[in-house]
Amino acid sequence: MSGAATPYATVSARASVAPTGATTPGLPPPPTATTPPLPAPSTFDLLPDLHKLLKRILETPTHPPASTPTPAQLSAEGPLEIQHVAAAANDIRLKIQKARRAVTTLPGIDRTCEDQEDEIEHLEMRIARLKASLRELGQPSAQAEEGDGDQSMTG
Repeated sequence: MSGAATPYATVSARASVAPTGATTPGLPPPPTATTPPLPAPSTFDLLPDLHKLLKRILETPTHPPASTPTPAQLSAEGPLEIQHVAAAANDIRLKIQKARRAVTTLPGIDRTCEDQEDEIEHLEMRIARLKASLRELGQPSAQAEEGDGDQSMTG
């Protein structure tokens, strides 16, 4: 099957991918060694941190502190006073910035919805052609039905 397809080749020997022309949408480049790896899922997992922060804001202290603690003295788990929310939210803000930077490095992020829809349409047509080829391969040929099949074994 490594040779070029001929006009007389069977369906399975013909190329399954249409030649690229003006009507073929621009497909994304295949992954290469220079494509950055996908970021870890934890990069985008902001809800637990946000939940912790909101829980700390809503908790009421059991006893008021003798003096107002500085941001360095704040515990990471205890109740949070409203004046310290900005300092406590800084970690979440940094995590959001890191997630934004990770998204901008993903391949194909600059593609428009129309480009993606064109690619989906192209791939759906290709799938339909491949399914039709498979159905065609699964049906017995007209020669085999007539009994004119391979007669090389007969004398």
